[in-house]
Amino acid sequence: MRRRILVSILSVTAVAIVLFGVPLAIIVTRFVDEDASLRVERTAILASRDVPADFASGLDPVELPTNDDGIVLALYDRQGTLIAGVGPATADSTTMKALDNRVVDDEFSDTRIVAVPVAADERVTGAIRAEQSTAASEARSRRIVKLLGGLALAVLLVAAAIGFVLAGHLSRPVRRLRDAAVQLGDGDFAIDVPRSHVPELDQAAVAMTATARRLDDLVSRERSFSADASHQLRTPLAGLRTAIETEIAFPRTHRADVLHEALSDIDRLERTIADLLAIARTSTIADVPASLSDVLAEIDATWRSQLTELGRTLTIGSARYSPNVKGSAPALRHALDVLVDNAVRHGAGEVRIDHQVAADTVTIIVSDDGSGFTDGAGSPALTVEAASHGLGLPLARRLIEAMPGRLAIVHAHPNTRIEIVLQRVE
Repeated sequence: MRRRILVSILSVTAVAIVLFGVPLAIIVTRFVDEDASLRVERTAILASRDVPADFASGLDPVELPTNDDGIVLALYDRQGTLIAGVGPATADSTTMKALDNRVVDDEFSDTRIVAVPVAADERVTGAIRAEQSTAASEARSRRIVKLLGGLALAVLLVAAAIGFVLAGHLSRPVRRLRDAAVQLGDGDFAIDVPRSHVPELDQAAVAMTATARRLDDLVSRERSFSADASHQLRTPLAGLRTAIETEIAFPRTHRADVLHEALSDIDRLERTIADLLAIARTSTIADVPASLSDVLAEIDATWRSQLTELGRTLTIGSARYSPNVKGSAPALRHALDVLVDNAVRHGAGEVRIDHQVAADTVTIIVSDDGSGFTDGAGSPALTVEAASHGLGLPLARRLIEAMPGRLAIVHAHPNTRIEIVLQRVE
């Protein structure tokens, strides 16, 4: 690309030089010729002023002035006879035209001839013929043309230097865009194209960087779907398996009951998969009202019977007022499912879900009487990342932060206490 840009700049420069330089050289050549003719004419006119009126009949010979420009002068009388100076013995056609009271300028091969009339008492008495070789003016024209050619070459060199720098300046960001596109095609979304201060290229770089980030977010969410789905589907699948195994071991009189329970668990599985897919394929959770009371009612319906079978209790506290919160009801439900599942698997005693209403926020508290979270060395885990068990906590935090909200382990060991802080809907 750099070579193409450089060739393009040099081509445009060369065309501009030809379109401008050739006419300029022609004009300068003509100007030099006209200037040389004016010099010869001026010399002839000055010489005519010194010619006496009776030069043709006078006995005193006429002396024509000399010059350093190589101009040869000759004086002719009215009949075209050479009187003084150097020239043809008989007046040529140019001189004869001057005898008709005209200033004549002619050029023959390598000679420039100018003839001017000599007047006395308002009548033409003769003519001055001035002759000069064109070699001097041609040499001068050649020098000027060479100067113009050198100037054109200098302009080409300057254009080449500017084109080289400009080509590098333009091709470098294009190469960066190409490399970023190759990097993006290889699956590396961590691209950041430096700015080049070329508006169009910078706009393309910003668009490519934004596209890479969107693709990275999309791929990350799609990859996390399998992990999220395996965690969220584990409990209903285990319940379904337990129900079927129990029915096989201890069949009931009405076999349709277990089928209805299985269908209920399958419906829950389908809803869980649909919710997780919707969350995974959406970059941000919609800022819409979610009914807290409805979500808590679903959690109660899902977990109360399971905890009862384990000899434990689920207590969902009631507040005077349960306002709607900003975010997604499915996301909140899945986050609470994760926390209750952790309390069932790793906790003990009563599982409690309470909520506190403030002016702008709603805080949901999930707690149990178990040993709590540790960092693997027996110390309390004060963050989600430090918890040595409870693999669903990162999923719950990700769902809550996208609502947007905040999930924190307030008390890790013992008697776990986790708080979810959400924004209220005005």
